[in-house]
Amino acid sequence: MKIHARKSMVLAMATSMLLMGTAGNVSAQESAGDAKTQTHESYPQQDAKYSKKVVKAVSEVLEMNAESAELETTLSQLPKIKVLEYYLASLGKKLKGNEIRRAVDEVFDIDLDYVSKNDYGSKLSIYPAPVMESLRASLKEESASTEKDERIMKMSKNEVMDRYIKEQAYVLSAAETSLLINQIFGVNLIGISSLEGKQLAISSKGQWIVKSDRDLFILESSLDDVDVSIYAGPYLQELTEGSELPASLIAKLTELGFTYQEKEQLLYYKNPTGESVPDAFKGQLIGILLGTIAQEYAR
Repeated sequence: MKIHARKSMVLAMATSMLLMGTAGNVSAQESAGDAKTQTHESYPQQDAKYSKKVVKAVSEVLEMNAESAELETTLSQLPKIKVLEYYLASLGKKLKGNEIRRAVDEVFDIDLDYVSKNDYGSKLSIYPAPVMESLRASLKEESASTEKDERIMKMSKNEVMDRYIKEQAYVLSAAETSLLINQIFGVNLIGISSLEGKQLAISSKGQWIVKSDRDLFILESSLDDVDVSIYAGPYLQELTEGSELPASLIAKLTELGFTYQEKEQLLYYKNPTGESVPDAFKGQLIGILLGTIAQEYAR
């Protein structure tokens, strides 16, 4: 796998993709141990939560002093998905794809341009119906026609996003924007936002999606989201003076289809269909991880 931390690059494995592309043909299992070691050695430090640009934009939308303690408190309590909504509102009513992608980078520190350029993200045979219908319309096809579907699936993710937004006259709500990003890139911003402070790190699509200095577990997926690995985070290593995963987690994830690699001390799963792991599976997996954190490490 290749892990790209936005502010602190981490080269861990160069051949797979998070929970979806062309670079993901080499099995994540073959080099999972090396990735685990390199990730831990290069675990990124936390930066300031938001840039001055984001703080200023949100302060204007909320009509608050950008340098006030009140705004600082408000920002610390707001979910990132809400901060993104305010930030997008500050940019105007009509937004192009590149403006939205920059906003996601500013608020979530997730580089969608990087994902698109490297063809990372969801490995799908076809996008959801609303996306396909809009893309067909952009190519002057009937909404039910499949004649140009192969062409659509060969487009970069950025182009798919840009064409969709143009078909919607550049007007999407914050909720519609988040859904579209998940449908095209496989990046669930609402889900990511809900994981803040939960002590679970996620490395996906070549970059850190969620991280903190108190992470107990790391969930790392291949660049195409087909392969998933779970292993001890830096804080768990500090607590236990080792990298061993709790027996209860091993048992639960083994039942879910993971295999435990004792030598590397990690749990590994590969979707047998060859497609990206579906959202329902991701949700079940994250639920088990969060449940283990609450039961085993609650203070």
